[in-house]
Amino acid sequence: MTANFSKRRARAPRQSEADSASVTIQIAERDGQHVLVVKEQTPADGRAAQQIVALEGSLRDEIEHSLATVQASTAVEAKAGEPPRFANDSEAELARILTFYHIEWRYEPRAFPIEWNEAGEATSFFTPDFYLPQHDLYIELTTLRQPLVTRKNRRIRRLRELYPEVNLKVLYAADYRKLIQKFAGSGAWQESTDRP
Repeated sequence: MTANFSKRRARAPRQSEADSASVTIQIAERDGQHVLVVKEQTPADGRAAQQIVALEGSLRDEIEHSLATVQASTAVEAKAGEPPRFANDSEAELARILTFYHIEWRYEPRAFPIEWNEAGEATSFFTPDFYLPQHDLYIELTTLRQPLVTRKNRRIRRLRELYPEVNLKVLYAADYRKLIQKFAGSGAWQESTDRP
């Protein structure tokens, strides 16, 4: 579990352009014990400070829950008032469909760490495309070429291994086409695209 408190895009965790420090909080496992790793990096001089604290089981669960809540609210606050920048047209179309049916959604609100290096730092993340808070459901839209889908499927399996409590639905190209056909067949497609 990782929470980043600087303004970063979840898909590519990098140093922010701002002059403020970046704080990363992770729960890692070292020598069979869970630890909390808090890192602070100052962009001006590039120095990093790190603190490691051992965690008891119940405290670890409580911290994971708190980090997830803070991370979700921080991502939403950072994007409040700004229209999302979708990665492709399929995501924009799905957002339009969800909005048309009054389904509350958030675009890429959380990045899940799925790989770590020996130091316990997250090195790879998986960021589902949408989160539907009323249904506690993440949606990953996969309309890419097959070689890319295979790689993404490995990442999805890893997410499910690490976070079995996360409810994730994957929409593949065929599923997405059926959804678009249903939406277009209902006449709602024209209504939603005609709006100003």
